[in-house]
Amino acid sequence: MRTFLLGLALASLAMPAGAVTFTKGAYALGPAPGEQLVVTFDAPSAPGFSMTGTAGVYNGAAGLISGVARPLPGNSSLYMSVRRTPLEFAQLDAATPMRSMSIDLGSLDPTNLLSFYTAGGGLVASFTGTQLAFPGAATGSGTNPHDNARFFFNFGSTPVSRVVFTSGQNSFEFDNIGAAVVPEPGTWAMLIAGFALVGLSLRRRRQQPAVTLA
Repeated sequence: MRTFLLGLALASLAMPAGAVTFTKGAYALGPAPGEQLVVTFDAPSAPGFSMTGTAGVYNGAAGLISGVARPLPGNSSLYMSVRRTPLEFAQLDAATPMRSMSIDLGSLDPTNLLSFYTAGGGLVASFTGTQLAFPGAATGSGTNPHDNARFFFNFGSTPVSRVVFTSGQNSFEFDNIGAAVVPEPGTWAMLIAGFALVGLSLRRRRQQPAVTLA
């Protein structure tokens, strides 16, 4: 937990876009507290999550594939790369709306585009590679920390059910998607009931008369 908080403290200034804000830090931070890893490309997606589209999956151990894909720094596992030529896209769908998402993004280019949608298909927010790399510039570098980082997105009061990855140039690489979903109504009811029982128990304890020992 301390490592995670320190990472966020050192991250760049959060950039607002509608209801969505983000911070960024080192890849090693992993998912945010309360999130689970839902897409890694090395294993099936977590239940309730699906990744579709025309983008390809590449092996980080193969190194740079010129004009096609660049592995994320230090990542020798499988990852996804979205290309402009041919025109590709990738789409993450969540059966239960997400309240937050984190992801490793690599070698950001200015025209990389990350878009968030509601369950009804409404656009919540979108970020270009230039906005994501801020306060640095998106240069496609494989080493620049502004172009390579773990991003933590908070969706505020507008949960997100779909995330779309596109790019106006080659390429847009990413891996290790974490997410926290909005609790189901039944879960909220159980939490509220639990808090009520705890409160009742504390109240009863305060009302018990003190016992004087002889």
